[in-house]
Amino acid sequence: MNKKIILGAVIGVALATVAGALCYTDYRRKEGMRFVQALGNGINIGNNLDATGVREHMSEASVEDYETFWNNPPIRQELFWAVKDAGFKSVRIPVTWDEHLDEEGTIEQAWLDRVQEVVDMALAEELYVILDTHHEMWLDLKPEREKEIGERLSRVWTQIAQCFRDYDEKLLFEGMNEPRLRDSEFEWTPGTKELQAMTNRLNRVFVDTVRSVGGENEDRYLLICPYANRYEAEALEAVQYIKGHIIVSVHAYIPYSFCDGDRENKRFDAEDQKDTEKIDTLFAWLEKNYVKKNIPVIITEFGSEDKGNREDRLEWLQYYLMRAQESGVTCFWWDEGDDRKLIDRESLVWKEQEMVEMLTRGKGRQ
Repeated sequence: MNKKIILGAVIGVALATVAGALCYTDYRRKEGMRFVQALGNGINIGNNLDATGVREHMSEASVEDYETFWNNPPIRQELFWAVKDAGFKSVRIPVTWDEHLDEEGTIEQAWLDRVQEVVDMALAEELYVILDTHHEMWLDLKPEREKEIGERLSRVWTQIAQCFRDYDEKLLFEGMNEPRLRDSEFEWTPGTKELQAMTNRLNRVFVDTVRSVGGENEDRYLLICPYANRYEAEALEAVQYIKGHIIVSVHAYIPYSFCDGDRENKRFDAEDQKDTEKIDTLFAWLEKNYVKKNIPVIITEFGSEDKGNREDRLEWLQYYLMRAQESGVTCFWWDEGDDRKLIDRESLVWKEQEMVEMLTRGKGRQ
């Protein structure tokens, strides 16, 4: 056969293979984008299963002692009824495993059983559930401890993945929450290149561990993160995206002084560029690095403290959600049962009905 014909055939096969791979990747990413939209905006059930420091006060602390230590009642089925009835489709359940691990990293069975019970409550209401590892003190990104951290991360997620092996895609796993070098000058920054690279490697450990358990975990949606879940361009650009059903998770309490940091900063004006600039920049960064590349992304934590400034908070949320909707990004409100609570977990009365309606509609007031 003519050498030119053979060469042309080889090149044709190679190009077809590459094109097929690109199409497959593009399809999976677009599928992920649709999946994220199906979640809608969600709500965190914070400061229940993620409480820490209990045994410093109660050496024989029970599961319920942990669940109620940060001044919230035990999670019950009726809470998820209320969440579903309000129009939410998704919840994030923060869980701290740290103080429920033995020296080998084995999870206390009573704690794992309670986590599974709460997850089952949410799933019974047909809610999507994001389950994470939250206030893990061993996830302190000291480079010299990377091997030890990776081994513990793998050990913990192996057990969680085995427990939920047969659960369908309504259950998502989030590998790490705000992994960072604690008590350092880089703690709440986009991180150094070394710390960003370490975060990427730990994201890979998490994904490979869960996938290796098999069952529904082979296709389960998994959330990875930038260093410290930061939203700045330097952090977003440093993430090494992993193929498959993968979503990127970021946190964005912005403007920070309005949302959290300064008790005296109570004002937000959607007509003032000084107030909206950081929100606009956030979504521009998310669009550039993820949305335009069909990489799914969720803001898994955002919210504003109640400083006696209800109208300003409503205006802020309206603007934030408008920009999120324009960018195709879903957002999960951080409800910790305190300064950002939307629902009273005792009475199950929604304290901020208009905010809830904005979140469940996905946009601001009409």
